[in-house]
Amino acid sequence: MSSLLKRSLAAIVILSSLLLLLLLPLSALAQDSVDAKPDPAAKSDWDVSLGAGAALVPTFEGSDRYHVMPVPLVSITYKDMISLNANGLSAYWRTGDLRIGAGLVYNPGRSDSKDNGLFGNGDDRLRGMGDIDAALGLKAFASYHLWVMDLSAAVTKYTGNDNDGVVVEMGLKVPYKLTDKFTLTPHVGATWANQDYMQTFFGVTAAQAARSGFARYDADAGFKDIRAGVDANYRFDENWFLNVRAEVKRLVGDAAESPISFSDTGVTAAAMVGYRF
Repeated sequence: MSSLLKRSLAAIVILSSLLLLLLLPLSALAQDSVDAKPDPAAKSDWDVSLGAGAALVPTFEGSDRYHVMPVPLVSITYKDMISLNANGLSAYWRTGDLRIGAGLVYNPGRSDSKDNGLFGNGDDRLRGMGDIDAALGLKAFASYHLWVMDLSAAVTKYTGNDNDGVVVEMGLKVPYKLTDKFTLTPHVGATWANQDYMQTFFGVTAAQAARSGFARYDADAGFKDIRAGVDANYRFDENWFLNVRAEVKRLVGDAAESPISFSDTGVTAAAMVGYRF
């Protein structure tokens, strides 16, 4: 095992341990896993929340520049079996504390120059790298509620022409209902990607090097990032709620060493107001 991979795994373990050490004193307050929305007053086949907000995000993964973009909030669940939200469209099955399922997700790709559209991405510093097309992904996932923790893992295979890699995500979150109206959910996680994905988003081919001025670079499979963040949800009443999210992501391995990675550390933050029907 390479020293870089060992350092990545060690960082994940350290982040998880710190999270538990910080949160164990509050374990008496822990509740079952919750979404970023208020608890329903009564059981219903349909659970629908709609809203909107804004997010501060890097112009691309590995960028040290940021832009603000609008964020729609859509969360639709039918009979706790089928859901449509920011994570995509999925169908799942529960038994006890275990949940397993599959679904479709969307990867927006990347532009090689600044896109002034509302939901655009990209940066003029990437000129010559070429656009990475958007792609649908086939995702399989599982989660397990263990004591005060929710453990999760997911595998996604993208199906685009030049965006067809495989990504494996692992996560741990600890939801706490601090009051009847306020829920706090810290989380940590890590992402592994295969060579196709890493080369697409962090590699530089000979042709790209000639067009862009970046040095040629081959990115191999490995851990792409580790991350930590927190979600906060506040209920104004039975319907209206405010959700605030913040996350710090640290690129590791070949992603961090790529010539197009101007910063190894990226921050995202979002605030949304929603209404639960």
